[in-house]
Amino acid sequence: MDLQRFWEWFYSSPAIDVLRNAKYAIPLIQSFHLFGLTLVLGTVVIFNARLLGIGMGKITPPVIANQLWRITLIGLLLSITTGILVFIPDPARYASNTAFKTKLVILIASILFHFTFFRKAIRSTTPTPRGRAAAVAAVSLTLWFGVGWAGRAIAFLG
Repeated sequence: MDLQRFWEWFYSSPAIDVLRNAKYAIPLIQSFHLFGLTLVLGTVVIFNARLLGIGMGKITPPVIANQLWRITLIGLLLSITTGILVFIPDPARYASNTAFKTKLVILIASILFHFTFFRKAIRSTTPTPRGRAAAVAAVSLTLWFGVGWAGRAIAFLG
């Protein structure tokens, strides 16, 4: 089965038809999607602020990471799950949308960066050198806010 036939079959399945035609399903799912993104962005801002030495001076970055890591993961899983549910009813619309494709690329880059370089910097028990901390924070914030901005652009760009 080629990809086009798969999408046609998938699009016409009864479960997807219910999701697509339920009046409030997509707006409700999108609300949870944005809530998940807010959890991710909120914790990422806190992580980066602490990494840069802004605020919470008596709490070390690893302590903050331990306290907020679950919230970040919950937000990420919520965003990914609800994102899939928003995508499923109309895959052709999203698959051809430049902003959507951009969002996916930035999302993958964000996740990879977050669970490698960023995680190493935030969990380090020795202070991260100022220049490295600034670079890690700049990349982290740019990537995660890029996910949000690209997601917002989906409604406006084809």
